[in-house]
Amino acid sequence: MILHRLMAARMARFVFCLISMFVAGSGAFHASAQKFVVAPFNFNIQSGSYTPASTDVKALAEVKTEIPAQTFAAKPDPDLSLIYPQPGGILLFKSMKRANPANVAGKLVAPSLAIVDTIFHNQVYNQQVNGQDSFTFDLWYSVLIDGKRYYTDFRPHNLEAFRYPLVFHKQLFMLACQVTGYEVYADKGYPEHFHIAVFDMQNGGIKTRFISEELPFHYGNEFLDESDNVIKSQYNEKDHTFRIEIEGLNETYKGVWDGKVLKHLK
Repeated sequence: MILHRLMAARMARFVFCLISMFVAGSGAFHASAQKFVVAPFNFNIQSGSYTPASTDVKALAEVKTEIPAQTFAAKPDPDLSLIYPQPGGILLFKSMKRANPANVAGKLVAPSLAIVDTIFHNQVYNQQVNGQDSFTFDLWYSVLIDGKRYYTDFRPHNLEAFRYPLVFHKQLFMLACQVTGYEVYADKGYPEHFHIAVFDMQNGGIKTRFISEELPFHYGNEFLDESDNVIKSQYNEKDHTFRIEIEGLNETYKGVWDGKVLKHLK
């Protein structure tokens, strides 16, 4: 199984290089929110574990500069992401040189919209924990928040799985989750840590109205896609409420949004 994955990874790396050469050589190619991946399959696995820089408690306590969260986007871009910081915030950096204290741009303490334009797969680490392989990743993201570039090794939430326009409320209902990956695949599948995000629609753009705490729900499946029919929704025209249901491997989340308040259902 591991050999098969390694061979597949090498082939994927070869294909990735060809695609990169094609993109680099095509002067007509341009996309404002194109997401690039640097070294997506790094199988030079080192022993040990990776300690994230963006959640370093001591550094967070020392940093006083707060970076304002982005709460408006001129358009709901398909590559738009949500960064939902842990309690106490996360650090954002000017580059990936984490060892230099002067490289810290500040800390983000509130949920923020962001565009992820580049993902850097720098290194994979492995150590034995209770006789089992435990993989950690030196994985960084280049993000744009209100047009300013930052770097972080804190995983953003994507907003690609589900979105629904609530015309009566002039709102856009979206589902945010982190892709947590498995084994040596850092960001392949297994979405978790769900949030519901609701935005006011303003002249073609969106403005943050509500972002939930992490939903009391464990998904447990490899993929989250509308075609898998695991997300069911229903809009009630009588009371203008919107109901959503997410069916996981062993758990199901049910909630209802009335335009102002999200209620978890049993």
